[in-house]
Amino acid sequence: MNIGKAIYKILSDNIAVSSLVGTRIAPNVMKQTSLFPFIVYDVSSDQPEGQKDSVALLDKASIMISAYCKTYAEASKLANYIRTALDRVNGLYVGVNIQAIDFDGYDDIFDDMSGSDGIYRKSLNFNIRIINSFNNIYSTDFDGVDDFVDIDSSGSVINTSTGAFSLWAKLGTMASSGYFLNYRVDANNQIQLLYHASSNEVRMNYKAGGTETSAVITDAIENDGLWHHIAGTWNSSGNVKIYLNSTLKDTTAISGTFTGTPAFCSIGSSGVSSSFFKGNIDEVSLFNSELTASVITTIYNDGLPYTVASNTNLIGWWRMGDGGIVGDPIAIFPTIKDDSSNSNNGTMTNMTSTDFEADVPE
Repeated sequence: MNIGKAIYKILSDNIAVSSLVGTRIAPNVMKQTSLFPFIVYDVSSDQPEGQKDSVALLDKASIMISAYCKTYAEASKLANYIRTALDRVNGLYVGVNIQAIDFDGYDDIFDDMSGSDGIYRKSLNFNIRIINSFNNIYSTDFDGVDDFVDIDSSGSVINTSTGAFSLWAKLGTMASSGYFLNYRVDANNQIQLLYHASSNEVRMNYKAGGTETSAVITDAIENDGLWHHIAGTWNSSGNVKIYLNSTLKDTTAISGTFTGTPAFCSIGSSGVSSSFFKGNIDEVSLFNSELTASVITTIYNDGLPYTVASNTNLIGWWRMGDGGIVGDPIAIFPTIKDDSSNSNNGTMTNMTSTDFEADVPE
């Protein structure tokens, strides 16, 4: 965890704190040549709290933050600014999901070794609880009959000119086509990811003004019992690309002009009560820009799940059971929480809380 980076972010962004120290905030130790005042922070303990299926749902840490100043008055002033900046803070900072920061006392030290040029240090102690929301415990199971997740796309509309998606899926057996994901204006303007049963292909379709451009995965992944990472990108002035397990599988030049604003997004169906997906889906994300091949490789390789929260073009991130109240998806059923900042929450339709399954990519 980047607890230190989160603390630095909060303090450096605070106007009152930065008015005194500027950027003079450092972990563990500050250079002797540094100007006064300055801040040093030190994470003194870091341990898991609470388990589910041997996975820590929360981490807790203790951190000491010290204000070094030339006068006691200035040290007290800076310490008050630090306390105000941090106490009772919660939220997502540089990928760290802070549940709460609690002030836990302070102490004063005067270093008089240098005589009249002594240094005042006022140290503040804080306890931090961190939601370990990037552990992956659950996926969502779709029955292939009528299950789907209806996404509220009112919070942030996808860029139909350039964008990307990323998801994990374990496919069951489908007699007909089943949609992983569909972003739709109307029958002539859609961005789709589907399994095409008759050809045993996974297709990404970019349908613009009635003209459909497809990139395909021909690998036989239906009902193989394995999790697969699938990503796709589009650029209306370029290509549609599709990746399987970080490998680029197909590239096709786009034709047609996309018109209209997508009215809805669905996971697990075409969005028009047909073509339902059978299998498990996990960690779905949508972006308002193309993802590079290296970023897609990072998502695939860097642990499961890879946090996409810091991507500034993220418009939707559905963890399919692990967002919201971590480790307890039943508590927020039938909501599939959007863990981006856009509140594009999904609603599980024709589904029950038993469709959250402890079956995830490994």
